[in-house]
Amino acid sequence: MLEQALRVFTRRVGELLDAERASLFLVNRERGELVLRVAQDVAPGESVRIPIGSGIAGAAATSGRPVRVADAYQDPRFNRDVDLKTGFRTRSVLCLPLHDRRGDVFAVTQLLNRRDGQPFDQADERRYADFAASLGVLLESLVEMDDGRGR
Repeated sequence: MLEQALRVFTRRVGELLDAERASLFLVNRERGELVLRVAQDVAPGESVRIPIGSGIAGAAATSGRPVRVADAYQDPRFNRDVDLKTGFRTRSVLCLPLHDRRGDVFAVTQLLNRRDGQPFDQADERRYADFAASLGVLLESLVEMDDGRGR
């Protein structure tokens, strides 16, 4: 049930903000890492883990604030290896933290390339905040239930 909810949430965020790609990382504080749970280039069940402070998604996770990058290749936090591996060309990035009831970040949504070719902007952040506010508590509860089962 968690996997399906995460996929639906991530797909809807991508549609809402008209992004070419959308992915979702869950925060694992015990291990100090972000775990990629939903992404177009990652097979279901495949695990990709990165240190919590690395990359653009890591910056959003550690700061608790959205991170907007107009030109990914000009940002030193951007990992070009993923583009090289997949053949995708990242232009702009928007990473948006999802907070739990205590205010801690428990997930980060990463969006790549607005379909209109423009970089992401503050209006995109507001649309995400409105959408996430309505579903954040539900996702948090599902993640907690999943964690309780030992996954």
